[in-house]
Amino acid sequence: MRKFKVFAIVVMVTMSIFSSTTYACGESMFRIGKGVHYRAFSAPIPASVLVFARTDSERVVAEDLRAAGHNVSIVASDDELMREMQDHEFDVVIAPYSKREVVEARSPEIAAHPNWVPVVEKGSADQRQARAQFGRNVMTTDDDVRKYLKAIHRTLKVNGA
Repeated sequence: MRKFKVFAIVVMVTMSIFSSTTYACGESMFRIGKGVHYRAFSAPIPASVLVFARTDSERVVAEDLRAAGHNVSIVASDDELMREMQDHEFDVVIAPYSKREVVEARSPEIAAHPNWVPVVEKGSADQRQARAQFGRNVMTTDDDVRKYLKAIHRTLKVNGA
């Protein structure tokens, strides 16, 4: 009986050690730098991202991208979008598909190149048109931050980052 108790304790301790590390690895990713800190999502390749955000939900996505490790600039008007695109170089621009004239006027290479991630209303005519032009790099207004992170990562890989 005593051997069984010792065996049971050893098994329980071993399982608790291995199961706690399994949960930690599966739930999040830790970055090591000046210190260790928790990130719910992490950008494998940090990028300079310009986000056109007018609503609170769009700002939340932008802040989540920043928390994931991207360097994010947020604009809320056409003028700010044009000024930022003129004054700074961005790896990725996230803007509504309806703003394509502004993006194309300011930077034709961004509009033609896959480093523009257009955002559309789900089920709209713009969604079908944008998907035909940009493929799976088109985001909808109800997508979560994980889809944005994947689109940014695909864009950076295509551009050789």
